[in-house]
Amino acid sequence: MRPKMIIVAGPPGGGKSTAFPVSTFGVAYFNADDRAADLNAGSYAALPRAIRERVNCEFEEFVIERIKRRESFAIETTLRSDVTFEQLRLAKSAGFTAEMRYLALQNFGMHLERVKARADTGGHSASEATLRRIHDASIRNLRRAVEEIDNLWVYDNSAVGGPPELVLQAKNGRVALRKNPPPAWLALV
Repeated sequence: MRPKMIIVAGPPGGGKSTAFPVSTFGVAYFNADDRAADLNAGSYAALPRAIRERVNCEFEEFVIERIKRRESFAIETTLRSDVTFEQLRLAKSAGFTAEMRYLALQNFGMHLERVKARADTGGHSASEATLRRIHDASIRNLRRAVEEIDNLWVYDNSAVGGPPELVLQAKNGRVALRKNPPPAWLALV
């Protein structure tokens, strides 16, 4: 059986950790936010740059080591940069299959409000400008995910307290299901 790279992705505040905790896939996993809190005396708030840098290095080492071992693994990411796609190419060249669950909300304002609510309860946050940059980059990179991920499920997680709604499914670069009409954030994919 081929090893799997499992990715839970989407902009901050979309509900990734709640809807699809990487610890529940039955494989080795890494959640950078949880690791940073571990190194910050259990707190997700006011993370020093040194801790973020250390966690980024540990995250990369975790992924590279799993690929070398040909061991299935799960990660969570905002999908804001090329790093996940670079890791994906490495994993695929080592014989992995890749699957992704991507979550987003109806609009950026909802993401912002959920991040603010999370921060009010001691969770991690960032400035509005930073959150906007991450959000926009993540949505843009979703198109790449459709093309490069073997099995992709995209969810709108706007309903408070409800389960995420499947709005797009793609397999091997081909869209197999798309909600009609799609959420506005998905219209460009």
